[in-house]
Parts: sequence; structure tokens; C-alpha cells
Amino acid sequence: MSIVAKCANCSTVIVGGPKEGDLRFWSKECHHFYLHPKFCETCLAQTAEGNIGGTFTLNVLFGTRLMGFGHPCATCHSVIKRIWLWLLIPVCPISAKYRVLYTRPRKYLSRKVVFDDGR
Repeated sequence: MSIVAKCANCSTVIVGGPKEGDLRFWSKECHHFYLHPKFCETCLAQTAEGNIGGTFTLNVLFGTRLMGFGHPCATCHSVIKRIWLWLLIPVCPISAKYRVLYTRPRKYLSRKVVFDDGR
């Protein structure tokens, strides 16, 4: 088997990476999305259409980032996150809660949380 391969999810050329059988993945996010490429029924029931949007960083000191500390969904691996304002450290949340499903690192799908189960 070659040490260089393409990710089975996003086709990025990789060296190493997580494996499942003959398939190789760039990251755990690619692996999870390959196994379940959409939100599960439970996550769909807790959310509504709505996109969280993007984030930005200016000179590493100022910007916005996705943050969330919850348990990922056992089925689709989505997590609940918010956009936070950063000034070298997190200052405050500036968005509602969203379910985020990573398709690969730094790329994601999102849906607005309407029912929060407390996680």
C-alpha cells in the first residue's frame, strides 16, 4: 500500500491519516462525514433551517471562532456550537446555538438549534 493516497471523502492528497479497511481519510471529520453524510433524524428534529455563516481572523488577535463544548451526536457526530468574538481570548458569544456537522476540517454544514436538550 502506498504511503500517499487520496482521502475517500474529500479527495485531498494525504500522507498517513485514519484508515478504515482500504479507505484512507485526511481527518476524523472526513471519516465521520463519509460514514454519515447528513444530519441524523434526531438532530434534524432539534433544529431548523438556518446557516451559522462563516468566521474570520485578523492578525491572529481579533476575530470570530466557532466554540462549543458538548457531547457530539452518537449517530452523525454533529456538535452544538456558537460563534464567539475573540480578542486574543474568547470574549462573548455573538450567535445563537447551531448544530454543526463537519464535512472536513474548517468546512461544515449547520442548522439552528430550536430544541436544546441541555448538552
